[in-house]
Amino acid sequence: MNARRNARDYERLPQHSEAHLNWALITLMARRLTRKKPVSDWTKKRTPTG
Repeated sequence: MNARRNARDYERLPQHSEAHLNWALITLMARRLTRKKPVSDWTKKRTPTG
């Protein structure tokens, strides 16, 4: 959990909490976009189960 501050509400104003969530999501997406080895789980063909 990289954004541990989101686990509890430490901020007094909701705008501060929202700003921190935005910053955490921007950081997360930037890491995913700059990842060297792409995760291709969604491109794998799934076999029917049952």
